[in-house]
Parts: sequence; C-alpha cells; structure tokens
Amino acid sequence: MNLTQSFQEFSSKVTTMDLALYAGIGIVLWILFKDNLKGIVDPVTSFVKGLLSKNSNPSLNVDLPKIDQVVVPKVDSTIEPDEVFFKLIVSWKQTRDLAEKSGCVEAIKVADQMFPYLSPTVCHKENNNEQK
Repeated sequence: MNLTQSFQEFSSKVTTMDLALYAGIGIVLWILFKDNLKGIVDPVTSFVKGLLSKNSNPSLNVDLPKIDQVVVPKVDSTIEPDEVFFKLIVSWKQTRDLAEKSGCVEAIKVADQMFPYLSPTVCHKENNNEQK
C-alpha cells in the first residue's frame, strides 16, 4: 500500500472485492461497538429528526384512512336445511363461475363432478348407509 498516492490512483485500483471487504469490516466493527456508539447515534438521530421536522411541509402530511376490523359472520345452527342447501348451491355456482373466468378446465370438471352430490337426499342416503 502506497500512502503517497492520490485518491484517483487509489480508487482506480479498488475492486468490488475490496469494497466488500471494507463493508464486512464495517459491519463487524458496528456489531462489536454498537453499544459504545449509542452516545453518538442518539444525538445524531435527534439532530436529523429536528431537521426533518423543521423542513417538513405540513401540506405533505397525509392522514391514512382507518381500516375497520373484519367482521366474521357467526354460523347460526338454527338455519333451516333448505337454506343451507341453497347456500351450498350458491357457493358451488360461484366456485364454478370463478373457474370459468380463470379458464381452468380441470377446476370446472371437478366442480361439475361435485354437483350430483349437492342434493340433500344423496347426503342423507350416504349417512344412513354408513350408520347400518
């Protein structure tokens, strides 16, 4: 290392490996001495925050809208069986329509295969067979 060379001479010879080495040394030093640097970091941080608060334009401050919490509907166990069946059919139709919009032929086939089992009489027959 030649200490008498100019910065341009030095910087022309610096490679990316040298920069990575300097960055690594900097990170190691930061990790080792970050507790001791707290006395320096805090005043600098407060100074920068003071500058930003003086130079900030109040017209640029934007209030973010408040987002309401998501309300999950409770499932009522006293729903009529016909109403449950209707909701099941509506759900199936929405799923099939979304599959058509996305152009997924396999999903449409699966939804169509599911349709015969959406009848309340089929489900009750299968439950009665399993109980026997």
